[in-house]
Amino acid sequence: MTEVSNMQKGFAYGEHVVLRPVVEDDLKELARLMAEDPCDATPWTHQRLKKKFENKEEPGLWGRTSRDYAILRKDGGIIGVLHESEDSNRGIFWNRLHIAEGLADRDELGIDTLRAYLAFKQAWCDLLRISFDVVRPEAGKAGWLGQCGFELELTQERKVLYLGQPEAQCTYTWFSEKLKQSPGWDDPAVAD
Repeated sequence: MTEVSNMQKGFAYGEHVVLRPVVEDDLKELARLMAEDPCDATPWTHQRLKKKFENKEEPGLWGRTSRDYAILRKDGGIIGVLHESEDSNRGIFWNRLHIAEGLADRDELGIDTLRAYLAFKQAWCDLLRISFDVVRPEAGKAGWLGQCGFELELTQERKVLYLGQPEAQCTYTWFSEKLKQSPGWDDPAVAD
């Protein structure tokens, strides 16, 4: 029996998915998935991702403030990637999520991934806000976020190219109750 390392076990669990750090065997499939993501401006290839993974200063794709989660079905196989950037350990996260195109249960898997990720972050972090960027034509992804308590916060017109056309990038954000109860929350003149 082969022993499974902690990096391969995962630590955020949904009904259908497991989130875990990326391991070297994931890189080829992960590069393909990352290249599909319209909100990721980097043209990912297996070689480019491998070079990043082998960085001597911060090896792997799991750093102090930037992390990539492999998303797997519980019964096996990588189906997506979630990229997380943390704002200086302040409970604020800026993310991108991509689930493989063409899956019959893609919406269900996307919602399950978001719920698992949100529960994981709430369990150990003094979480204030989590934001995800979505290209406007990705209505399904916007729907996943809405079902998980995220609100449309910002729309930037003509921000990214989607299938060769300029499209708006929308930012959906989950705000903690602590943040919502802070002074000036309802005052549009007060910037956070």
